[in-house]
Amino acid sequence: MEILTYELRINTEEKFYDNVSSIVELHPESYKYGWSYEIVFEKQKDYYNIIAKLLDSLEGKYEELQKLGITNNDISIWVIYGYNNQCNMEFEPMTLERLGKRGIALCISCYEAGE
Repeated sequence: MEILTYELRINTEEKFYDNVSSIVELHPESYKYGWSYEIVFEKQKDYYNIIAKLLDSLEGKYEELQKLGITNNDISIWVIYGYNNQCNMEFEPMTLERLGKRGIALCISCYEAGE
């Protein structure tokens, strides 16, 4: 089964996790691996621009995050794709430009999921 996961990861001290959640208005289900908000798709469907939506949650909030010692270098967006036959991805140019202007890393991990 193909599984596609998007994650917004913000590296910060554990004592700031609740503050980060309040600032970006996203609340992770757990903090097992640090502050990381994820969206998981387990069935084939149209994926709207999730990366842009995650970036939208950060817009206008960078100064508040900086007050906690979080810089844009501490922020990354992950695309984790468990595929069956072939791994292909396509990204919107404007979204990539937004990532680049903010200095936010886009990390991609693909693995063979099997049937």
